[in-house]
Amino acid sequence: MLQDLDQVAARVGQVVQLSRRLMAERESISARLRTTETERDNYREQFQAREDEFKSITQRLDNHEQEVSEIRAQARQENVLLKTELEAAQKEIAQLKADLSKARTELSGLQEGARKARERVEHVLANLPGGVVKGAE
Repeated sequence: MLQDLDQVAARVGQVVQLSRRLMAERESISARLRTTETERDNYREQFQAREDEFKSITQRLDNHEQEVSEIRAQARQENVLLKTELEAAQKEIAQLKADLSKARTELSGLQEGARKARERVEHVLANLPGGVVKGAE
Protein backbone atom coordinates (compact mmCIF):
# COMPACT_ATOMS: atom_id res chain seq x y z
CA MET A 1 0.00 0.00 0.00
CA LEU A 2 2.82 2.33 0.77
CA GLN A 3 4.16 1.49 -2.61
CA ASP A 4 0.85 2.41 -4.14
CA LEU A 5 0.93 5.70 -2.30
CA ASP A 6 4.45 6.34 -3.56
CA GLN A 7 3.31 5.58 -7.06
CA VAL A 8 0.29 7.85 -6.65
CA ALA A 9 2.53 10.55 -5.18
CA ALA A 10 4.94 10.12 -8.08
CA ARG A 11 2.02 10.23 -10.48
CA VAL A 12 0.66 13.36 -8.78
CA GLY A 13 4.16 14.89 -9.02
CA GLN A 14 4.25 14.11 -12.72
CA VAL A 15 0.77 15.58 -13.17
CA VAL A 16 1.84 18.70 -11.26
CA GLN A 17 4.98 18.99 -13.43
CA LEU A 18 2.96 18.43 -16.56
CA SER A 19 0.40 20.95 -15.35
CA ARG A 20 3.18 23.49 -14.68
CA ARG A 21 4.71 22.84 -18.12
CA LEU A 22 1.30 23.24 -19.71
CA MET A 23 0.74 26.46 -17.79
CA ALA A 24 4.16 27.73 -18.86
CA GLU A 25 3.36 26.78 -22.46
CA ARG A 26 0.00 28.48 -22.10
CA GLU A 27 1.73 31.65 -20.86
CA SER A 28 4.24 31.43 -23.70
CA ILE A 29 1.49 30.91 -26.27
CA SER A 30 -0.53 33.77 -24.72
CA ALA A 31 2.52 36.05 -24.95
CA ARG A 32 3.10 35.02 -28.58
CA LEU A 33 -0.60 35.59 -29.27
CA ARG A 34 -0.41 39.11 -27.78
CA THR A 35 2.73 39.82 -29.83
CA THR A 36 1.06 38.49 -32.95
CA GLU A 37 -2.08 40.55 -32.28
CA THR A 38 0.08 43.65 -31.77
CA GLU A 39 1.90 42.97 -35.06
CA ARG A 40 -1.46 42.38 -36.77
CA ASP A 41 -2.73 45.73 -35.46
CA ASN A 42 0.46 47.43 -36.64
CA TYR A 43 0.06 45.84 -40.07
CA ARG A 44 -3.55 46.98 -40.19
CA GLU A 45 -2.49 50.52 -39.34
CA GLN A 46 0.23 50.41 -42.01
CA PHE A 47 -2.23 48.99 -44.51
CA GLN A 48 -4.76 51.72 -43.69
CA ALA A 49 -2.07 54.40 -43.98
CA ARG A 50 -0.99 53.02 -47.36
CA GLU A 51 -4.61 52.73 -48.45
CA ASP A 52 -5.18 56.38 -47.49
CA GLU A 53 -1.99 57.39 -49.30
CA PHE A 54 -3.09 55.43 -52.37
CA LYS A 55 -6.48 57.17 -52.33
CA SER A 56 -4.76 60.54 -52.00
CA ILE A 57 -2.41 59.79 -54.89
CA THR A 58 -5.30 58.50 -56.98
CA GLN A 59 -7.26 61.70 -56.29
CA ARG A 60 -4.25 63.84 -57.19
CA LEU A 61 -3.75 61.81 -60.37
CA ASP A 62 -7.41 62.31 -61.30
CA ASN A 63 -7.02 66.05 -60.67
CA HIS A 64 -3.87 66.19 -62.81
CA GLU A 65 -5.54 64.25 -65.60
CA GLN A 66 -8.46 66.66 -65.52
CA GLU A 67 -6.08 69.62 -65.61
CA VAL A 68 -4.18 68.07 -68.53
CA SER A 69 -7.45 67.50 -70.38
CA GLU A 70 -8.47 71.11 -69.81
CA ILE A 71 -5.05 72.36 -70.93
CA ARG A 72 -5.21 70.19 -74.04
CA ALA A 73 -8.70 71.46 -74.87
CA GLN A 74 -7.51 75.03 -74.39
CA ALA A 75 -4.44 74.34 -76.53
CA ARG A 76 -6.64 72.90 -79.28
CA GLN A 77 -8.83 76.02 -79.19
CA GLU A 78 -5.79 78.28 -79.29
CA ASN A 79 -4.33 76.17 -82.12
CA VAL A 80 -7.52 76.61 -84.15
CA LEU A 81 -7.45 80.36 -83.45
CA LEU A 82 -3.77 80.60 -84.40
CA LYS A 83 -4.36 78.62 -87.60
CA THR A 84 -7.19 80.98 -88.49
CA GLU A 85 -4.95 83.98 -87.79
CA LEU A 86 -2.14 82.38 -89.80
CA GLU A 87 -4.40 81.78 -92.79
CA ALA A 88 -5.65 85.38 -92.60
CA ALA A 89 -2.04 86.64 -92.37
CA GLN A 90 -0.99 84.44 -95.30
CA LYS A 91 -3.89 85.78 -97.39
CA GLU A 92 -2.95 89.31 -96.43
CA ILE A 93 0.71 88.63 -97.33
CA ALA A 94 -0.34 87.17 -100.67
CA GLN A 95 -2.54 90.23 -101.34
CA LEU A 96 0.28 92.56 -100.31
CA LYS A 97 2.70 90.69 -102.61
CA ALA A 98 0.21 90.99 -105.46
CA ASP A 99 -0.26 94.71 -104.69
CA LEU A 100 3.53 95.18 -104.54
CA SER A 101 3.97 93.41 -107.84
CA LYS A 102 1.24 95.56 -109.36
CA ALA A 103 2.80 98.71 -107.88
CA ARG A 104 6.22 97.72 -109.25
CA THR A 105 4.70 97.13 -112.66
CA GLU A 106 2.95 100.52 -112.50
CA LEU A 107 6.17 102.17 -111.26
CA SER A 108 8.10 100.60 -114.12
CA GLY A 109 5.46 101.87 -116.55
CA LEU A 110 5.55 105.34 -115.00
CA GLN A 111 9.35 105.39 -115.08
CA GLU A 112 9.26 104.34 -118.72
CA GLY A 113 6.62 107.01 -119.45
CA ALA A 114 8.69 109.65 -117.61
CA ARG A 115 11.79 108.62 -119.55
CA LYS A 116 9.94 108.89 -122.86
CA ALA A 117 8.41 112.23 -121.85
CA ARG A 118 11.84 113.54 -120.90
CA GLU A 119 13.22 112.39 -124.24
CA ARG A 120 10.37 114.16 -126.09
CA VAL A 121 10.84 117.34 -124.08
CA GLU A 122 14.56 117.22 -124.79
CA HIS A 123 13.83 116.61 -128.46
CA VAL A 124 11.36 119.50 -128.59
CA LEU A 125 13.72 121.80 -126.73
CA ALA A 126 16.58 120.77 -128.99
CA ASN A 127 14.49 121.65 -132.07
CA LEU A 128 13.45 125.11 -130.80
CA PRO A 129 15.17 128.13 -132.32
CA GLY A 130 18.16 128.94 -130.18
CA GLY A 131 17.97 125.31 -128.94
CA VAL A 132 18.47 124.49 -125.32
CA VAL A 133 21.41 122.29 -124.64
CA LYS A 134 21.08 119.06 -122.75
CA GLY A 135 21.69 119.42 -119.03
CA ALA A 136 20.44 123.02 -118.89
CA GLU A 137 17.13 121.84 -117.66
